Order: sequence, then structure tokens, then C-alpha cells
Amino acid sequence: MRPAILGGLVAAILLVLGALTGLPHARANGVPQLVKLTYLEGVSNFGPQNAEGILEFSFAEAFARVDVKNLPAADGYTYEGWLTGGSDAPFRVGEIPVDASGIGLLETKLLGLASYDYDLFVVAARGAATAEGAMPADRSIAGRFTVIADTTGTAGGDVRPGSLPDTGEKPPFSTSQRLGRVFMVAGPTAGLALIFLSFNRRRARR
Repeated sequence: MRPAILGGLVAAILLVLGALTGLPHARANGVPQLVKLTYLEGVSNFGPQNAEGILEFSFAEAFARVDVKNLPAADGYTYEGWLTGGSDAPFRVGEIPVDASGIGLLETKLLGLASYDYDLFVVAARGAATAEGAMPADRSIAGRFTVIADTTGTAGGDVRPGSLPDTGEKPPFSTSQRLGRVFMVAGPTAGLALIFLSFNRRRARR
């Protein structure tokens, strides 16, 4: 009798745990864009001409990564990544620290980005004379990219978020939905446990 009851209870617990752990998790669905950064004619005016780099970014995931090389530190300057080229004000992505060998890396979230109408990324050099918050006039390597399509468009790759960055294929369940799912599973399993208990009581009376 006791093994049967225990088995019913274990089955109920396992099913409830399955309902809790089986909830879908948010998954990223934006495909990053890669942009080659070089000493760009008509844009670049600072630093070594053999400097280069790669920008990897996604508006849908709100992130950016910048790798640069052959861009050694310059006295009195710091390097910054900027999105520009659109009708809106340039957007500062972040500072790119570089070492003595000219290798640098920036990984960051695109927090506060209010527009997606950009088609140019610039590694700019900030000196003491540059006003705070302004894009520096001294510009090193840069790269152009195609303006991404709206979420309603058919273009492949990264997509322009309608409002906030899309970080999952489906929205997560609310607390009430999770509880409802648990109760929906727990109800039948509790009934199953009662059936086991009733069956064993009848056997005990015989």
C-alpha cells in the first residue's frame, strides 16, 4: 500500500516540476551585422592609415562589439565609437581602450539609443579641446553599413525594432499564467494520487 501511495505522490511532484521547468525561455533572434572598419576617404583624418577593425552590432539585440588593431594610443586622446550618418544626432557607443600595440576592444549595450537611422560607424579621437557629449572632429577608422529595414520589412539579417529591442521569440508567461499552468497539471495528478489511495484502502478492507 505505501509504495503505491508513494509512487502516486512522486508522479504528482514530477509533473508539477515539469510544468515549472518547461516554461519557454526568451531567446535572442536578431542576426548581428558585421562592418569592416578602415581608414575611410572623406571621413578619416586622424591616426595611422593602416589601422583597421571590425564592428559587430545588432539593433534588435541592442549590443555592439568593436575590435581594432594597429591603432596605438595617442598622447592626450582617447578613442570612442560613434554611430552617425543619419538625420539624428550622433550616438556615442562607448570608449575603446587600446594598448601600446594598437589592439583595442569594446563590448557594450546600446543603452539610450533613440534612433536607428544610422549608416556610418566612426572611431573618433577625443582630445582635451572636445566638448563633453560632442562627437570629436578627429576621426580615425570608419565603416559604412546599409540602413536596416523595419520589422515589417522583408530584408534579411538584423531588423529595426518597432520600439524596444526584441530579445525573444515569444513573451514569457505572466505569474498568473504560470500558476494556472501549474494548477492545471497539479489537479489531474492530485486526482490520480487519490485514486491510488482509494484503491489501496479497498484492498486493505478485503
